Amino acid sequence: MKAIFLLADTFRRDHIGAYGNPWIHTPNLDRLASMSNVFDSYYVGSFPTLPNRRDMALGMGDHGAAFNPWKGIGDDEVTLIERLARNKIHSMLITDVANTVTRGRNFFKGYSAYSVIRGQEGDPYWSDMDVPLEFPVDLSLIRYPAERWHQILINRARRRVEDDWFAPNTFKLACEWLERNRKRDDFVLWVETFDPHEPWDPPQWHIDRYDPGYQGRVFEAPTYGLYKEMGITDREMQHTHARYCGECSMVDTAVGRVLRKLEELRMLDDVALVFTTDHGAYFGLEGDNGLVCKPHVVGANGMVYSKGGGMIGPPRFFSLYTGTMRIPLFLKMPRQTKGKRIRPITQPWDITPTILDLFGMPAPKEFTGQSLLPLAEGKKTKPRPYAFNGASHGVRQAMNEEWIYTVYLGGEREPWLIDLKNNPKQDKNAAKKHPEVCKTMHAALAKFDAEVKAM
Repeated sequence: MKAIFLLADTFRRDHIGAYGNPWIHTPNLDRLASMSNVFDSYYVGSFPTLPNRRDMALGMGDHGAAFNPWKGIGDDEVTLIERLARNKIHSMLITDVANTVTRGRNFFKGYSAYSVIRGQEGDPYWSDMDVPLEFPVDLSLIRYPAERWHQILINRARRRVEDDWFAPNTFKLACEWLERNRKRDDFVLWVETFDPHEPWDPPQWHIDRYDPGYQGRVFEAPTYGLYKEMGITDREMQHTHARYCGECSMVDTAVGRVLRKLEELRMLDDVALVFTTDHGAYFGLEGDNGLVCKPHVVGANGMVYSKGGGMIGPPRFFSLYTGTMRIPLFLKMPRQTKGKRIRPITQPWDITPTILDLFGMPAPKEFTGQSLLPLAEGKKTKPRPYAFNGASHGVRQAMNEEWIYTVYLGGEREPWLIDLKNNPKQDKNAAKKHPEVCKTMHAALAKFDAEVKAM
């Protein structure tokens, strides 16, 4: 078995043509979808970046807890890759996600080999006295402190052609690895790019596809929060969104490069291929409630980070909306040529037993998820009524296509119920109108997560 896992960070589900977007330019992902199992109800579990990756690496929450926190992989934790190694499965990690491999985060634990593309999000991999510190907007509206922003400018100053950007370079290296390892009988190639995460700075031609000729202020890495309270105009947010869309198309182009390489090597029919993300992002679109980036709590000034600093209280809490929680997942099986839509609810904990299943290995009983292969094979499985989401500040949630039910472990806010069918803006609390729905969803959430007290 040959398995390739492609993960792009912060990729909104509704920004892919295969999920119904009529204007976004994602021809390569759409093509992959046309030959894959497309999961229509795939939701984030632990949120955001590192918690999500722990879900997939470990197949369960943190040491018996329901969800995973923001931390690296511990020496005492057994990863998916280490389980595969017991069966002598060769594994390769190619990543530009600095969060997972710097500061002892250890997400490369167990891989046969790994390669890191340095420089994402201010990773200090280069120094250059000739690059000036310049701010596109007031520093209070940038999520990074001045020193880190300067490092971002230094890191990208050497870009000349598209391969100098992170996602293209990362996927280019993946293609080179495939050329050198195409004859292996069994392998897992795990490829991660931080794009389209901010800073949103793709090549200008990708931005011009969505907002040509823009002359206003540029927000490449805005402070997380409520954009109007931060003084960002609707027109400026429109351009910020265009920059993100440009990054989505850049990632799509990079994915296409891998598909073409697999065809050149006559491997496309032989591999299992997965594409997904860790979460989405907000851009003041319908259902985003005026938020930008991915906050679920903001301070009194409407911000989370300002100049890299902490939040100014008192906090204001939000639910985890569909723009961040409902995410894409494609699973192309070997020799699969036609796409299939799969409706049952699935989550990242399912990735771990699925990869083990591909290699004929059983999943441990303590795993939270289940293999997706039975669904891909058209077999009947017991459907889940809800997906469960967990985030910092004690935010816990159950959701499906109809409802989002949110509780706050510390009682910072009353339980919140969003009626998705009748309130697509996701801006009203329907808890008092539907107490039985709240009771049912709360009981399911409390059964899943012991930290949630029964009603």
